[in-house]
Amino acid sequence: MYRIDIMTLFPDTVGDVLSESILGRAQERDILRIDTHQIRDYTTNKQNQVDDYPYGGGRGAVLQADPLYRCWDHICQQYEKRPHTIFLSPCGKTFTQADARRLAWEESHLILVCGHYEGIDQRFIDECVDEEISLGDFVLTGGEIAAMAVADAVCRLVPGVLSDAECFENESHWDGLLEYPQYSRPAVWHGREVPEVLSTGDHAKIERWRRKQSLLRTRERRPDLYEKLDLSSKEDQKLLSELERELNRPPLPQPVNCRSASEDDLPAILAIAAQAQAFLASRGVDQWQDGYPERRHFLVDLERNECFVLTCDDEICAFFVLSARPEPSYSNLTDGKWSSDEPYAVLHRCAVAEQYRGSGLADRVIAECQQLALDQGIGWLRVDTHKKNKAMQGLLRRNGFQYRGNVLVDVPPPSHVIAPAAPRPFGSPPATHDPRRQAFEKRIKQPNRHTLP
Repeated sequence: MYRIDIMTLFPDTVGDVLSESILGRAQERDILRIDTHQIRDYTTNKQNQVDDYPYGGGRGAVLQADPLYRCWDHICQQYEKRPHTIFLSPCGKTFTQADARRLAWEESHLILVCGHYEGIDQRFIDECVDEEISLGDFVLTGGEIAAMAVADAVCRLVPGVLSDAECFENESHWDGLLEYPQYSRPAVWHGREVPEVLSTGDHAKIERWRRKQSLLRTRERRPDLYEKLDLSSKEDQKLLSELERELNRPPLPQPVNCRSASEDDLPAILAIAAQAQAFLASRGVDQWQDGYPERRHFLVDLERNECFVLTCDDEICAFFVLSARPEPSYSNLTDGKWSSDEPYAVLHRCAVAEQYRGSGLADRVIAECQQLALDQGIGWLRVDTHKKNKAMQGLLRRNGFQYRGNVLVDVPPPSHVIAPAAPRPFGSPPATHDPRRQAFEKRIKQPNRHTLP
């Protein structure tokens, strides 16, 4: 049994708080025992006086050494081994989670001494106290609040008090990090949604998200702790690179609106498509090259009411094509299989204006696609992309899409090609696109804002 004795002028207040909830139940199960002792009961004068004027003058009074010693000695006499004695003082070492762990696992019996007034006689500290502890760089009217905080922090680490070690191992300060944000039901509260990753059921992704959030919180709120972290692992380095990109991304103007596109939007859509073509070419991705997609492709999308735009400050900043029609090429999936035969929506052409790259707008495109599909009663979203298009693959994986295999897509020839091209020299790049595409899908669920025509 782990024991704590608290020397105080206010035993009822302290005892009541530490006898409730988890610590109270632990005491009922004889895992803990917390006792309080009224220091006044150990005085030798009729007035039960425990304080007197300080030597050398000054304001206030000082707790006398003798009643403190008598109380402390009475506790010690009941045990063979002298308890580890702590004086709660603003002059002490700042209490940390490491101290709580040390006291819970290396000690079995503590005496907590609560000071009051201007302090306690130094001679008692010199003779009886093993260490002084402070809650922080501030002063309280007495040591009771500090004693309760230390007792609570220590006792919850005593084996058996909490149901499982995981209850405290994932909390703030356990490994030098602050804890990640926590969420509960409902999924949407005051317009604020729970991060989607927490609803995926993918425990590896959830743990990665939590680690990332802990790193971010610690970096922003406690740089002193952050500087001491060992972040040399390959996974932490990847998380830090992602955080740097996210923190340095350009701000996204608000609000962002989604609407069906019209023929008047074609100049802006084609301009963004041209930017995307140049971006892919600069990275050696043989996708959207040779002029594809063209105006005629988008005209067909508009005719089918499948083209949408996102606007920021009434300016078109992204577009995408979402179709509820089955994609013929998806019936010939290789190296894998789809998860379901249920109806699905297909994300086809999509791009973000170059000034908004890295702003999170691409994630918003995915969110709008999901919502449009849901509003149509469709629970699956599918998409394919070039095997070298790492940016698109990262976007999909980040938003919960799963790789399902490869498909052979029918790439429309550019309108200016009217005859077969001449044979290309040996070693030169092919004149046509690689028809192989990596296929992804996602099971979607949740809210509603729009309707798919």
